[in-house]
Amino acid sequence: IPAGKLDSKTEDRLEAEKSELWEETGFSAEKWDNLGDFFPAAAYSDERITMFMARGLKSGERKLDDDEFLNVSLVPLSELVSQVMSGKIPDSKTQIAVLRAARMLGI
Repeated sequence: IPAGKLDSKTEDRLEAEKSELWEETGFSAEKWDNLGDFFPAAAYSDERITMFMARGLKSGERKLDDDEFLNVSLVPLSELVSQVMSGKIPDSKTQIAVLRAARMLGI
């Protein structure tokens, strides 16, 4: 799942995500659903991650930063849910985004 750091606290979160999706994967989307916010370390940080689900994807060329090396693969959401539940995906933001998207889509 593409993710990136905001340049400032006032940066539009959806616009930042659209940019990250394109830069890291080469995809753009026709529709965006807000999956809600996530506070990864509420006890000692004010970091807030806003998660989105992109739909109606169109592929194009990605624009990685010089220090980025990413492999892109398409995985069915139901398989991602299984990987989350079996512990194969340990990253908390990915777990939450996958499970929220699955719930939203009735998977």
